[in-house]
Amino acid sequence: LGHANYLTIYDFAHSGFATDMPIDLSSLPPICDACILDKQMKTSLPKVREGQCVDCRLRIVHVDLMEHPDTVSIAGNKYIMDVIDGFSSYSWSIPLASKSN
Repeated sequence: LGHANYLTIYDFAHSGFATDMPIDLSSLPPICDACILDKQMKTSLPKVREGQCVDCRLRIVHVDLMEHPDTVSIAGNKYIMDVIDGFSSYSWSIPLASKSN
């Protein structure tokens, strides 16, 4: 959820809809930390790959193993192994019951 911005509250107060709600328009509202974080810009990923070029499939493979300690699948899998091909960026997600699989 969220809250309305200052201009919306100002317009609402001057329109007469908020007759029983006291609104102090003499000072600016406090700064909301969540709004500041939301307005920060994220850096985008580069469109062009940098570093060593891969010339064929499966020459360089990136692997990441993630554990979900609070979530276990119906089949009893607690880990997910992500495999990404460096050439085609094709990815596989393989569920695993334990790290030794």
